[in-house]
Amino acid sequence: MQLLIPGWIGESLHSRSLGMSNDRDTCGKCGEKSIIKGDIGLRTSRDKELIMVVRQDHGVEKSVPLQTSVCCQCGFVDFYVQDPIHLKISTEDKPINPDFQQRPLLDADF
Repeated sequence: MQLLIPGWIGESLHSRSLGMSNDRDTCGKCGEKSIIKGDIGLRTSRDKELIMVVRQDHGVEKSVPLQTSVCCQCGFVDFYVQDPIHLKISTEDKPINPDFQQRPLLDADF
């Protein structure tokens, strides 16, 4: 998946290390310690629901809210999830469809 951002022609988030600072108060673009404090979130315009990062695998669905940080110097918006461990699937997780059956492994899976 490539996410293209206007102004960065041909570059994707995979080809840049944006927002990878160890300090959440430091902007991933300009490097200034100017991240706006407080709870800043993304919501859909219709129902005001949070935008979620959703993982579906083996019939199990896991989701966490997408978080943002905004730089007040350059206006850069960075996206992250607060608790990525929650997206891991464990043996205790149940499929969302009780009739789910995993497909057989194929040569193309390797």
